[in-house]
Amino acid sequence: MSAAARNVGLTAGASSSRMVASAFRQPALARSSRALSSSSSNSSVNGPFKATTPSTSTTSTSPTPSNIDRLSWGKYLQLRRSRRLAGMVTTIPTTFLAGAAAGSYFLTLEIDPSNSIAGLDPIYINASLTLACTGLGWLTGPTVGTSIWALLHRKNAKQIAQKDHDFYEHIKRNRVDPTRQSVQNPVPDYYGEKIGSIKQYRQWLRDQAAFRRKAAHGLEQDA
Repeated sequence: MSAAARNVGLTAGASSSRMVASAFRQPALARSSRALSSSSSNSSVNGPFKATTPSTSTTSTSPTPSNIDRLSWGKYLQLRRSRRLAGMVTTIPTTFLAGAAAGSYFLTLEIDPSNSIAGLDPIYINASLTLACTGLGWLTGPTVGTSIWALLHRKNAKQIAQKDHDFYEHIKRNRVDPTRQSVQNPVPDYYGEKIGSIKQYRQWLRDQAAFRRKAAHGLEQDA
């Protein structure tokens, strides 16, 4: 074999090896070019911030309306009883403070017995004013107590207001007719003020039913 033939064979082998290598490199280059083009398009669309999708852990722990704690009837009735108790307790200090303040002012005034007011001795007028102020303190006690209670439970204010409305509808629908009361058969807790638990509410329903039976029995006797 001549030298020219050997050179031609070597040249053909080198060219074939280069073609095979380029064939293997082309898919890798195509993949890299596609990756670069996709990354550039994403960066042009999203800007400097990456588009994030909420993870499953975040969505599972996020509060939903079904997961929010709702005020149960048992809890509401307990809160209602504590609100009524707060109004009763604050009546004591407001009555005492109003009576003490009014007494320290009206009962220490200098009185001229010769100057009567509407034909009455001034001491009786001052004593009446002291009693009136004491009664005013007694009347404002529940308002002060419930206001303080509402301030302490303001986070549940909306739920309590809704429960108050629903509870009043229950009471209005199940209470008896007060026109059928008598001395022997008085109306049992017409406004349901003494209800402080589910058990007491059921007892209230039984009392209403007993009142209806007694009232119907009395009407039958009258007839």
